[in-house]
Amino acid sequence: PEAFYEQGVSYLNYAPEEASSYQHQLAVDLCLAALIGEGVYNLGQVVTNPVLLSLRGTQDEWLLSLLESCSKGNVAEFRQLVQTTYASQIAAQPALVNRGQALQEKMTLLALVQMVFERPASERTLKFSDIAQRLDVPAEQVEWILMRAFSVKLVEGSMDQVDESVHVTWVMPRILSPDQMKELGGRFGAWALKVNSTKDYMREECPALTA
Repeated sequence: PEAFYEQGVSYLNYAPEEASSYQHQLAVDLCLAALIGEGVYNLGQVVTNPVLLSLRGTQDEWLLSLLESCSKGNVAEFRQLVQTTYASQIAAQPALVNRGQALQEKMTLLALVQMVFERPASERTLKFSDIAQRLDVPAEQVEWILMRAFSVKLVEGSMDQVDESVHVTWVMPRILSPDQMKELGGRFGAWALKVNSTKDYMREECPALTA
């Protein structure tokens, strides 16, 4: 699945956008490869591509919904889709059944990435208890999840096992969805306001420095 995914992503960069039976099957196969492919984490490469969006309104739309949820790192939504909404479709898809545990691991790791992404760079020291709550996993699994995230280069940082916390210094660059771009824009706006506020404070308290 991994090699097919990489080749499929390359193809999408040049493929025409008109609908065809071939592109529909390609979209289905790419969704599956993205979901179960080992080492495939930057799902934003395909999730907003017009070829995959062509699955909307078809009997395979559920695959796109599953991929979008996984890409967002939304644990509760993903679990609802897997266990209830699309349980019968997943049960009829051998690739997802056979790689169910790997898919759950991918979802958990992407949820961690999203949790880090939502934090300002200056506030990326996370408590194990907060991670366990956000990822909805037992507290004793958090350390293993972090080590797994380090090993596959999703995040970098250091763990403090005594304090039960992790300080993240780097998170995997990825292609953002429109909603994530909107969130990032809001964060930049808040940062700009903070910078202006600091500048005004310095002008008032230390006029010689800003003259």
